[in-house]
Amino acid sequence: MEYDESPCMSRRAVLALGASSFFSACTPTGQGPAEEQSQAEEIKPPPESVNGCRLVVERLKPFQPCMECCGPEFPSDAWNHSCLHPRLAVYSCGCMYVPGQPNVHDHDPEEIKLCEKLSAAMAWILKGVEVNVSEGSSPFDPFYVVVNRGAEKPTKITVPLIRSAFNGAIYPQAKIRIAPLNEHSLLWEKFVFEEDAAWLTQWRKLIAWCERTEQIRAVVFVEVGDGDPMSETNFGCVFPRLVMGLTEAGSLVGVFAHSVQT
Repeated sequence: MEYDESPCMSRRAVLALGASSFFSACTPTGQGPAEEQSQAEEIKPPPESVNGCRLVVERLKPFQPCMECCGPEFPSDAWNHSCLHPRLAVYSCGCMYVPGQPNVHDHDPEEIKLCEKLSAAMAWILKGVEVNVSEGSSPFDPFYVVVNRGAEKPTKITVPLIRSAFNGAIYPQAKIRIAPLNEHSLLWEKFVFEEDAAWLTQWRKLIAWCERTEQIRAVVFVEVGDGDPMSETNFGCVFPRLVMGLTEAGSLVGVFAHSVQT
């Protein structure tokens, strides 16, 4: 687990220092000083198709709130006050494109079908459920990243594995916490609103489903970002929240939502 316990100024304190400029001076992604200062060369768009995997706009939609600018024009960096890289793109296999990162696709078609099936089943179980700790509304959408053939099979989900699966899209200084999917989990209350009996029942159904489904293992909660500023140049306030497990081949599969914390 990667978790930086060093003290830092709260987001509300930062907002109090400069509320008049926050959110009003934010420039559109790809047009502002952040990219101009951090990118020496013009950024080319990702290829529409790579080895049969296609860019899919619908696959990107769940990530977009975490890609939007949530801070001032200055100071800024290449992430432009977001937790996920603003130039992130997603292929039909779930693999993510980030400028300057590898874009290799060599997947077993049957593994893609399996990931689609498992993630859809998990999202169906949590249909209508939202993240507990959040100032905004967010459903849980299907999420998967299909492993390349011949890749080493992980035995558990770790912070390096998550960062690798996101292909560098997660802000480097964003804190990541991982905890098992169960009612005694350290992240249970971050995800689960127990006072809603229907939602609690759905979470329990998901746990039971994961325990009896042999095609998925090592299922965990994943919290990316904890609500504090991620750095002195990134005040992003929309953070990924995931429940994910591993297939036998090593693909990541689960559901994705977000938490708004201003």
